[in-house]
Amino acid sequence: MNTKLKIKAAVLEKNFQPLKIKNIFLKDELKKNQILVQIYYSGICGSQIGEINKVKGKDNYLPHLLGHEGTGKIININKKFKSQFKIGEEVILHWQKSNGKNCENPIYYDSYNKKVNAGWVTTFNNFAIVSENRLTKLPKDISKKEGVLFGCGLTTAYGALFNNININKIKKEKILLTGFGMIGQIMLKFISVLGVSDITVVENNYNKILLLKKNYKNVKIFTNTKFIKKEVFDIAFETTGLNKLIEYSYNNIINKGKLILIGVPSYDQKIRINTLGINYGKKIIGSYGGNINPKKDIPKIFKFVKKNKIKLKDFFSGPYKFEKINDILKKIQSGVIIKKPLIKFNIKN
Repeated sequence: MNTKLKIKAAVLEKNFQPLKIKNIFLKDELKKNQILVQIYYSGICGSQIGEINKVKGKDNYLPHLLGHEGTGKIININKKFKSQFKIGEEVILHWQKSNGKNCENPIYYDSYNKKVNAGWVTTFNNFAIVSENRLTKLPKDISKKEGVLFGCGLTTAYGALFNNININKIKKEKILLTGFGMIGQIMLKFISVLGVSDITVVENNYNKILLLKKNYKNVKIFTNTKFIKKEVFDIAFETTGLNKLIEYSYNNIINKGKLILIGVPSYDQKIRINTLGINYGKKIIGSYGGNINPKKDIPKIFKFVKKNKIKLKDFFSGPYKFEKINDILKKIQSGVIIKKPLIKFNIKN
């Protein structure tokens, strides 16, 4: 077993259980198209909590690693692989597929020689084998912490907007946003800087409502849809994945309106809608990760953020020690931590 590189990781061994912090190892040298990255920071996404809680159904890959957004430095590349990247380059790790080659999914081993599975990108570990097409070079003007947001949150929000609606008309439209979580916070900022003045937000978490009221004076805030007087919206952005909010959003858009589904619903969740609306022109659009291409879209997002003077530090909290990851997961689920939490590995800055 190759024990030269000891990797500290948070492993999902059983669903609905805390992650196990343990040392894992690589048995073999890097295989075709594999790139080894030292992780600086990892974000924690709500979808990772969904994986722990079997939101997508039976998990056939246990035990396995988690995490799909982060920043790091390339420390090794398979020698037979002519990569677009170089050893020493700093990169953004993202779960959306970009340009470049796929690699074989890596397999790690614990100290008992038991397999630990992993996907094309993982970030709840201080070193990770990553597929080339899950990496983007970190822009010089973006810090290691800020870069994490380009791995999921910023890309998801940007794609939900720019890939699904007519941005040139949005100023005059009535917008509904359900959920003011990690994605909802970025969505609202993007919508606001685009000049939209008629925005309604549905959110019932006390801490998130305080944040809303502090930063957005003209947004209409409701803790429950039943408190909203009869109102019709042009576009609804649904970030929670909850069936009742999906149904409300669909039922309260205009006949040629759009419902953009961003939140990940449970695999067994069903909704009831009046399908006549579809005949009239209502559209339900799935926006899985914003349907973006990181290679093409991350530079656009960077320009958009810079042009509109958006402070990326407003969207994350921490950094927190890696060893506290289970405590952080609990605080996300209880609504104590409301911004994107960053996990820091042992780096100097």
